[in-house]
This record gives sequence, C-alpha cells and structure tokens, in this order.
Amino acid sequence: MNLGIRAKLLASFGALIALLAGVGFVGWRNTVELAEDAEKLYTYQVKGTVALANAESALWKLRYGFPQFIVQPEKRSEILAQEPQLYKIIDDSLREYARGELTAEEQAAFKKVQDIYQRYVAARPKWFELQQAGKVKEAAEYRAATTTPFGAETVNDFSALIDLQRKVAATKHAQIEAKIGHLTVLLLLTLIFALLSAAFLTAIVSREIVNPIVQSVRKIVSSSTQIAAAVAQQEHTVSQQANAVNQTTATMNELNVASGLSAKQAEASAVSAHQALTLADSGNKSVENTMKGIVTIQEKVGAITKQITYLSDNAVKIGGISDLVADIANQTNMLALNATVEAVRAGENGKGFAVVATEIRRLAEESKKSAEKINTLVTEIQVAINYTVIVTNEGAKTAEQGIKQAQGTTEIFAGVADAIDKVFLNNKQISLNANQQAVAIQQVLEAMNNVNLGATETGSSLAQVKLSTQLLNETAEELKKLS
Repeated sequence: MNLGIRAKLLASFGALIALLAGVGFVGWRNTVELAEDAEKLYTYQVKGTVALANAESALWKLRYGFPQFIVQPEKRSEILAQEPQLYKIIDDSLREYARGELTAEEQAAFKKVQDIYQRYVAARPKWFELQQAGKVKEAAEYRAATTTPFGAETVNDFSALIDLQRKVAATKHAQIEAKIGHLTVLLLLTLIFALLSAAFLTAIVSREIVNPIVQSVRKIVSSSTQIAAAVAQQEHTVSQQANAVNQTTATMNELNVASGLSAKQAEASAVSAHQALTLADSGNKSVENTMKGIVTIQEKVGAITKQITYLSDNAVKIGGISDLVADIANQTNMLALNATVEAVRAGENGKGFAVVATEIRRLAEESKKSAEKINTLVTEIQVAINYTVIVTNEGAKTAEQGIKQAQGTTEIFAGVADAIDKVFLNNKQISLNANQQAVAIQQVLEAMNNVNLGATETGSSLAQVKLSTQLLNETAEELKKLS
C-alpha cells in the first residue's frame, strides 16, 4: 500500500515515539518500583531499625535504673519519674516498628519480644516496692528470679529482632540493588535497541521519504521553472489582452459615438423620408396636373392641326389667286406694251396714253413681282405649314407619349411613395435598432470595462503568482541543496 509522505512521517515518528514511550514507560515503571522499594526500605526497615534501636536504648536505661536506684538514693525519685517516659518511648517505638511490612519470621520474633517485654514491665514495680520497704534481700531474690532474667531475655530478644530486621533489610537492599542492575541492563539494552530502531527508521525514512522528497523536489524545480515560464507567457498574454481590451473599449466608444450619430442620422433620414414622401405626393399630384395639361395640349394641338389644315387649304387658294394675279399682270403687261406701241403710232396724241401705258406696265411688273413674292411666300408658308403639320403630328404623338409617360411617372411616383414609405418605416426601425444598439454598446462598454478590470486584477494575480513561483523555485532549490 502506497502511503503519502505525511503518513510515512507520522508512521515513522509514531513508531519511534511508541518505542521511546515504551522505553520510558519501562524505565518509569522500574523507577517507580525502585522508589517504592526504597521508600519501603526506608519506612519499614530504616525507620523500624531506628525504632528498635530507640526501644533498646530505653530498655537499657530501664535496666540501668536498678543499680542507680540502689547506689544513688538521691536520684530515686528521678528514676521513678523517668519510668513512664521510658515505657512510652519503648511502646511508641514498638508501634512504629509494627506498622512496617514484617515477614513471618519478624512477626514471630516481634511477638516474642512483646511477650517477654510485658513480663519484664509487669515485674519491675514490685522490686521497687520491696526495695523502698527496706526488704533488700527479698528484693534481690525477686530481681534474680524475675526482672534480671526477664530483662536479659528481653534485651536478647530485642537484639535478635534487630539482627533479623537488619538481615531482612540487607536482603531487601540486595533485591533493590539487583533490580537496579536489571534496570540498568534493561535500559542499556533498550537504549541499544532504540538506537538500532532509530537507525532503522532513519534508513526507512531516508528511503521511503527523503528519496521521494528529493525526487519531488526535482519535479518541483522542473515544474516551478515551467510554471514560471508559463506564468510569464500568460502575463504577456494578459498584457496583450489588456491592450486589446483597451483598444476594443476605445473602438466601442467610437462605435457608441458612431451609433449615436447613426441614430441621429436615421432619425434625420426618417424626417427626410417623410418630407420626400410629402414631395412624392406633391409630385404625383403635379404629374396628374401635368397629364391633364398634356391632355389639354393634345386637344389644342388637334385644334391647331385642324386650323393648319384650313390654313394650308387657304394658302393653296392664295397660291391660285397669286397665279391668277400673275397671269393678270402678264396680260396687263402685254396690254400695256400693246398700248405703248399704239401710243407711239398715235404720235403726240398718244404720248399721254403712252405714259399711262408705261405706268400700267410698271404696275403690272410690280404686280407680277408681288405675285411672285406671294407665290414664294405661299410656298414658304406651305412648307412651314407642312413642317408645322409634321411637328404638330409629332407633338400629338409626343403628347400621347407624354400622357403615357405621365401615367408611368404617376405609377413610378406611387412606387416611389411606397418605397419612401418603406424607407421611412425602415429608418424608424433603424433608429430604434440604433438606440437599442447604443444601449447594447453601453452594456458592452461596461462589460469591457469589467473585463479590463478583471484583466488588470488577473495581471496583478499573475504577478503575485509569478512571485510565489519564484519563491517556490527558490525553496525547491534550497530543498534540493538540503537533500
């Protein structure tokens, strides 16, 4: 099972701590036991030995009181006064000794001491009474039979008990020393085992933790280098993105202005389209009036055609009359010539007539010339009339075409009016769309500002990430050196 570094460290240090805790517990437990044994040795053995020694010392004072009582009468009252105190010391010391943990042998010896001591204490008052009564011989006999053997036996039993107690104390002391030796050996073995375990755990940690850490540090160094390069590239990209966002924002601002202008122009175009629609209606009405005028002109052209036809006929008649006048002028000229000839024949009488004939001939010549001019004018009039007829016919055709074109123009104006109406509606829709576009552009501007702010914050974050990556790289390098 693959464990993480944390788990491996916890397991390793946990095992080491458990081992040290076990060693500590064993040492602590043995130390506690040694302390308890030492405390018992002091409490039950040392204090017991001291208590028995105090009791034995008080017992010797009691025994020494008999000879003092005999040889030093002046101290008898003092000796008798010390008796209760010495009894108390012995009783307290024996109770102190009895509180200890006594072996069976010690309990038997202690019971023997108590019994002989009680017999000795019970025998003492009578000796004092006999001695004070002056019965020295009876006192000596009583002493020899009771107090002396009882006292000696009590002292011997005390000595035996003290020796036994010392023996037990020596045994316990030897046991404590043995435990100390065992504990020392155990601690040394445990220490050696702990050192070997620590070395083993160190090897395991080195193999299972340090080596993966070294490999991880190498990977971190490589990854942090790549991350630093990627962050630098991303920072450059974010910078370009920020510039692009700024440019896009500027462009959107221009587009917003242009959209506003487009909206205004669309509104103006709608107004113009409305005006054009009005003008188209006016133009349609003007075309209708023009068509009516053209119809009237067609009618008048027809009347002119009729008049021209009538004028042509009259011109022909005038030509005939002019020809007749020319013939008359020719005949008159011939007659005047004949009259002149006859006047010359008449002589003086015919001079007046000759003058008249000459004048008539001159008038005939002028009439002929006038007839010729009239014929020329009639011819020109006829040509003009013919041309006028042609032009009038063409005018009539043109009038018909004008009517047709006026009708087509009316239809075109109607189509123009419809188109202008559609343009007006489209301009209205364009104006509405432009306003919506302006609102959308404003929202886009706000979004671009947010994007720009986000790009700026991203740039700051990338700078922080770059700094953190550099710190990570430096830390990885330091770990690499430590490894």
